[in-house]
Amino acid sequence: MKIKNSTLFLIWAGAAISIAEVYTGSYFAPLGLTKGLLSIFLGHIIGTLFFALGGLMSYKLKEPAIESTKGVLGDRGMIFIGFLNVLQLIGWTAVMIIQSAKAFNGAIGMSTSLGIFIVGVSVLVWTLFFDSEAYWINNIAVVLLFILTIFVVLYLKGGKIASVTGDISFSAAVELAVAMPISWLPLVGDYTMNSKDGKSSFIYTFAGYFIASCFMYFIGLYVALKTGGKDIISYFASIKTGVVPLLIILLSTVTTTFMDVYSAAVSTISIVNARLKRKNLLVIYSIVGLIAAYLFPMDNYQNFLYAIGSVFIPAYTVVFEDYFLMKSKSDKLLNVPAAISFIVGALTYNYLTYFGGYLSKWFMTPTIGTIILTAIIYPVIKSLNKREEKIYG
Repeated sequence: MKIKNSTLFLIWAGAAISIAEVYTGSYFAPLGLTKGLLSIFLGHIIGTLFFALGGLMSYKLKEPAIESTKGVLGDRGMIFIGFLNVLQLIGWTAVMIIQSAKAFNGAIGMSTSLGIFIVGVSVLVWTLFFDSEAYWINNIAVVLLFILTIFVVLYLKGGKIASVTGDISFSAAVELAVAMPISWLPLVGDYTMNSKDGKSSFIYTFAGYFIASCFMYFIGLYVALKTGGKDIISYFASIKTGVVPLLIILLSTVTTTFMDVYSAAVSTISIVNARLKRKNLLVIYSIVGLIAAYLFPMDNYQNFLYAIGSVFIPAYTVVFEDYFLMKSKSDKLLNVPAAISFIVGALTYNYLTYFGGYLSKWFMTPTIGTIILTAIIYPVIKSLNKREEKIYG
């Protein structure tokens, strides 16, 4: 079934309008309003551009997101990326459940453990009775949560911007802004492959996510600056929001988390050569996500976002360079030059993230540095590999 442009816009706006995005935006507060907004804008331009290109590629190939990488990475490369995608989607399922449960805890005093169970079961029930095409409910959740965030801004309009202490650098903030749209990259094609046309798949996917995600980050930044460093969950706890806002948060969490569970199932079907029923996988991943929510170390939330960037930034730099620029296709089990370039890129990203802060004054963020280096070495290694094949073939 073809997806309407307006629906495609709202699907990705809905993916962005979540408490996780607002929560992440609060990390930017030590930079102040101006630098915080600049890092949000810059990071989202980079991340959402990659994100939308992934959607365009799946539309052109008429293949799900993970399966669309096979022509560049090879069968084993696709399986590896698909496996990592399933892991990060389970992680996101856990994160979304935890953050929603904490909102319940802060606002009405419900224990976080009980909140995790209620939210997790809600996600499971959703997978049993709704499919990925229940777009109208997603659209309602988007509108309701957007209205709620507007009320948050209006409620905090008085008073001064507070100074918030912290050690986040501009470069690190940009990476946190890049990581969120990048986390959706390995699944965006599961939806855009059904777009009306390629131009729409790119424009409406980009616009929906970019606008909504930037706004969510801004809300988190704004709340933190107006409250002296509180994140959105602590803020809800301080004002005792009541039941209605929590129901809106629950609805938006369930619809967004379902997208994670759904694409984990689609990725599994793509990488496993077996007949698996999607409905069974949806139930399995809903339960696994619920269990993971009790185990996920939220103290390492930032590192989780960085880990996502370290994997998918170099992987998709190779994929996009090969598909859009070189226009080549690999028929091997593993594209060795792509694998080597990916490893170098992943190591570069981690080095720049944890040890390369001195480069941030030249705007050499981990993402930018990784894209540049990976894009340079991949065609070089590929050329050398072809020469070796000619000599020894």
